[in-house]
Amino acid sequence: MGIFNFNPVAKAQNNDHVPGQVLVKFKEGVSQKEIDNQLKNNRGQIVNKLDALGVLVLRVPQAAEEKAVTALSKNPNVEYAELDYLAEVFLAPNDTYFASSQWGLENTGQTIAGVAGVVDADIDGPAGWDITAGGVKVAILDTGIDQDHEDLSSKITTQRNFTDSSTIDDLYGHGTHVGGIVAAVTDNNIGVAGGCPDCQLMNGKVLNDSGSGAYSWIANGITWATDNGAKVINMSLGGSVRSTTLERAVNYAWDRNVVVVAAAGNSANRSKTYPAAYTNAIAVAATNNKDQKAAFSSYGAKWVDVAAPGENIFSTFPNHSYKINKSLGYDFGSGTSMATPMTSAVAALIWSTPYGTSASQVRTRLQTTADKIPGTGTYWSAGRVNAANAVSP
Repeated sequence: MGIFNFNPVAKAQNNDHVPGQVLVKFKEGVSQKEIDNQLKNNRGQIVNKLDALGVLVLRVPQAAEEKAVTALSKNPNVEYAELDYLAEVFLAPNDTYFASSQWGLENTGQTIAGVAGVVDADIDGPAGWDITAGGVKVAILDTGIDQDHEDLSSKITTQRNFTDSSTIDDLYGHGTHVGGIVAAVTDNNIGVAGGCPDCQLMNGKVLNDSGSGAYSWIANGITWATDNGAKVINMSLGGSVRSTTLERAVNYAWDRNVVVVAAAGNSANRSKTYPAAYTNAIAVAATNNKDQKAAFSSYGAKWVDVAAPGENIFSTFPNHSYKINKSLGYDFGSGTSMATPMTSAVAALIWSTPYGTSASQVRTRLQTTADKIPGTGTYWSAGRVNAANAVSP
């Protein structure tokens, strides 16, 4: 699988798919000659391959994408064809710091952004760490992770760039924040604590330096993470369009015993986002420090599984200039993008206990031990995740 220099996402602007690009899966046993004929008939050129899924990424004339999808879909040798849709980050607009700022891990009622919190409206991180600090690999599929951050660089075990960006580094800022929430170095008298202190990070860059990415990039990231030892895949991203290719990638991970955690979105309504809404992904909504649904969070008990702290979450940001343009090193961020790594951290902790023998068992444990929050039954099917409950006998 190669990385190509053209920049389709940058040209997409407000569209929901990559211009001039489609995904196609030919049926098993179709000859290369027939594939070549179909490419010629649709003026298609292979620019990438999702080898694990048997999917070809084709470049076709711009404005002819839907015509190509229709023609390919009618061919008896084609299993399916679809547009290459776009996803984006779910960052809401707008240790040194553990006791004062990391309320999501331990809420003592501290005031955050002028709002006094509710005691124990958190994931009980420190109580969970008394039992296990984790130790598995968590894949962060995002905008990259700052390569030189003092709280993160030693945690990155492997990385790969699936985007059109020229660098694996995080020039947008989102992935660094997400990575810190999962596994920032803990007990080092610097910065912040990660939710899974002994976990390692796999840095899969699937969103470009503008915070946007093609579904094909994300699908490739999922299969890469799965094939290289991830036990949890964190995706603080999503798109509004359902995709067979993206769902097959999620199923690929789940079928190989990997837990997939994805952000529900920041639409403040019941609209589904993908990959979160797929059956084999855990969809995560966001709560605030008063144990309420965050105002921006997407919701819906029929498809959202759990919630986690996601408003004014203090974590790592790059130590170099980046697009989000918050403080260098550390700052607050809000969104279901922040709630998702909180959940991934708890899932990773479960893997290091007797309750983590399979992805199915980890998911069940995560959901059945979540704290029920009065008045939120229509927002998500379980509750707010709780690390201490999840790993305790």
